[in-house]
Amino acid sequence: MEKPRNNERGRQRSSAACDACRARKVKCIASANQGKCSMCSELNIDCTSERPRKKRGPKNRYVQILRAHLDGDTIASDEPDKPSLDLIAPSEILDLILDDWFNCFHPIAPVLHRNSFMARIRSVHDGDVYESRSFLVLVASVCAATCASLRRRRHHYSTVTVDSCLALAERFGLWAAPESITLEKALAFYNFSSAVHLEHGIDSAIAFRLIGDSTVCIKYLMQQKLDDMSFTDQQIVKRLYWMNFAWQCTAEMHGRRLLVLHHAHEASSIPFPLPVSFEELLNGSVSPQASVGGPDYSYVSGLNALSGLFLVWQSSQAIMVQTMENLQEYILRVHQALSELPPELAWTDGTNQAGDFSFNVQKVNLKVTQLHIRSNLLEQMNYLARSQGCAITPDAIIDERHRVVEELLDVLYTMPEEVFDANGYSIVSKIRDIGGALLDELRTGEHGRTLQASVALDRLLSKLENLDLNPMVHTPFF
Repeated sequence: MEKPRNNERGRQRSSAACDACRARKVKCIASANQGKCSMCSELNIDCTSERPRKKRGPKNRYVQILRAHLDGDTIASDEPDKPSLDLIAPSEILDLILDDWFNCFHPIAPVLHRNSFMARIRSVHDGDVYESRSFLVLVASVCAATCASLRRRRHHYSTVTVDSCLALAERFGLWAAPESITLEKALAFYNFSSAVHLEHGIDSAIAFRLIGDSTVCIKYLMQQKLDDMSFTDQQIVKRLYWMNFAWQCTAEMHGRRLLVLHHAHEASSIPFPLPVSFEELLNGSVSPQASVGGPDYSYVSGLNALSGLFLVWQSSQAIMVQTMENLQEYILRVHQALSELPPELAWTDGTNQAGDFSFNVQKVNLKVTQLHIRSNLLEQMNYLARSQGCAITPDAIIDERHRVVEELLDVLYTMPEEVFDANGYSIVSKIRDIGGALLDELRTGEHGRTLQASVALDRLLSKLENLDLNPMVHTPFF
């Protein structure tokens, strides 16, 4: 038998509820012959259905709006975002950040041609050139790397931060599946990986992902697209390859295994880039000798020397069962790796502070990296000696450790602070690692040498205190 229909609206969808019940999010119950629902009758208010019904917005709209508010922006419509350099920073702030990049980092990361890059920036500002998303992401990555490294100058950069640049890059397709892998994309991933590593630590998930994407892009370009590239782009991607290789080795020295360009037991088939300037690359004329100093000088000789240092370290790890003899041999090789540098990059007593600023930046980078690698191999020797039953650190290790520290103090007390700042914050972690080994020696108190180690450690910490600027606390990217 058919059940009688119920005249009440209790089981109807909430879209039929009156304005008051909808606002209170309660069930609206009313009989067909009543002018008010039970809730409005109880409250003695008008029962109306006049307010327009709001449509449900797109998924994740809240997150998009929240991020826009945090970045000081608003989302006015559902139209796709238009790329604009003004989204990074006003033009005067952007020019300041890019000037700092080229003045400080170009000697150790010679992958952008200043005149061409800044001319493109000006053309975009003037409206002469279409502003592409990939170029906006690249510029944002350069700003992020500058902010992460030059912590002493952050107050000049207004609201530009690593996280704001990364959020902007995500907004304009950093993670989008590309139709093709380009050199611009590889450069952006490398810059962002360096920035996030310095800002949030090497164990940050986003840093791990970024360096992986950078490695994938570089390997693809080297293996699949190198023959199709111009001579200039070929040289740039080779420079980027070896910069990424240095990043990889540094991570491995701290016990982090990343997606690698090539393993220790593999002989690299990638030659070093030619030590030529951008002007020579762009003009198509490669001369055997370039003028020393200035924006037209090639800083690739320093990059190649740095790559050689890390190749020596990686080769030391290729042995299946590590031995004291192998580590001692590679410490000697690290000593010799910088013995044939050109005069402007060589570390010589009494002449180190008088050189060109850009060369001083390179000299400090090379020397501190060499000392860091020697210190790392020494600590491997110390660990091996302890595992073989030595109760105390052997004299040879103690003596070499003190030589490393003395040479580091010579660098710290010879070069001005600005040179270390220009090397970026990554150099601080190397200095800290060397000091950490000396601190362990002090804790053990062996050999009656604690006074010598204590004095050296105090001098090192005094300099490190000025160089080690901790960033403001940010919510980490995960």
